[in-house]
Amino acid sequence: MINFVKRNIVSFLIALVVIVSVTLGFHNAKLYVPNHGFDGSGHVYYIQYLFDNKQIPPPTEWETHQPPLYYILGATVMSFTDDIKTPQFLNTIILWLIIIIVGIGLNRVFKNKVQTLLGMLSLAALPMLNIFPAMVTNELLSTFFIVSAVVACIFLVTDKDQTNIFRISIWLLLSLVLGIWTKISIVTALPAIAISYALVFFRKKSPKKHLFISGITVLVAFILAYIPIFIRGANSNSPSNIVNTASKISNKLPANFFYRLDWIPKVDMYNTQYYSLLGGAWNSFWSDGHNAITPFVPFHKKAFILWSLGFVLLPFSIYGLIQIHKKNKHISIVINTVGISMLVMYVLYNIMSAHYSAARLTYEMAIIIPYSFGIAAAANSKRKALIIAMFLFLQFTIMVSFYWIVSWWHVTS
Repeated sequence: MINFVKRNIVSFLIALVVIVSVTLGFHNAKLYVPNHGFDGSGHVYYIQYLFDNKQIPPPTEWETHQPPLYYILGATVMSFTDDIKTPQFLNTIILWLIIIIVGIGLNRVFKNKVQTLLGMLSLAALPMLNIFPAMVTNELLSTFFIVSAVVACIFLVTDKDQTNIFRISIWLLLSLVLGIWTKISIVTALPAIAISYALVFFRKKSPKKHLFISGITVLVAFILAYIPIFIRGANSNSPSNIVNTASKISNKLPANFFYRLDWIPKVDMYNTQYYSLLGGAWNSFWSDGHNAITPFVPFHKKAFILWSLGFVLLPFSIYGLIQIHKKNKHISIVINTVGISMLVMYVLYNIMSAHYSAARLTYEMAIIIPYSFGIAAAANSKRKALIIAMFLFLQFTIMVSFYWIVSWWHVTS
């Protein structure tokens, strides 16, 4: 009887989180003006052009250098209503696809329902992910394919009998091809993929021939899929062209930009992107420090709670990552490679651009992989699981309340 009640409570809480999360996304999408923001008008123009002309626009306008997959989906959805706001509802669905695919990876590693659900809840409650469902942007779909590729890597290194290499490689291939046709950011998954194949290849009894053929096939398919994207980027002198991007690397920021911590004692929850990389990352991960959807308030109590929860949840996640490393070094290597790759690209991006928006960690959103796995691993006892659950439900509740767009906010006009 007690177990039955517990199962019902858990089921109720899961359903509640999903319903509230989807309601938040749809509500915000309804009120949020799609042209709002630094590049909103560019994304809207891309979808509108596809809808009107039934072809991909030339890569000469703001954002039209981007690969077309997300915009094709947006134009397809728009065809049912003839309303440019309709594609805004896509990202709420994509958010939950991200949470589900991470959940599949979590279940593969931990084989524990509580740890899996807490890892998923850590993403449903994460402010950084919940900024985007209201917008027209390819960021979440790009993150989905990166996460999908990484979860495939986790399956690869945990395939004990090594009988599913071909199937996993197909999964990886699709993630990479669809990812590169969504955004160039998928390249950040390549180190983790290469290391995953290497870890399996150098096992004593691994089917080296099958691994080699599978790995080469995935690589060749990715290169072939990337060629038209590269050419498109070359014609626009855009970030999609790695050669153009690499040639622009020159440090335009003072050295202390990369290590300043004075934003912590100042409790600066909003302006750190102008003077601190670490502060910009923290505020974009744990709150809405860049005011992407919420109005600017010098000291907002809800923002402060979210900002402060990071100082509790991050140590939990780091503790969990240490536990993973102790139990399974191969999984740890894959997960930590993702985190390191994201952080390296984040630093390089800020070296390339001194623009304040570059200090948003949302550009390397797949860093949610090590974060969520760390949270799940930290919940390795009933007591720890209960404590983490309490903090995550508090974060989820405050996040929903803080992000619930009101009609008078600046993003509605």
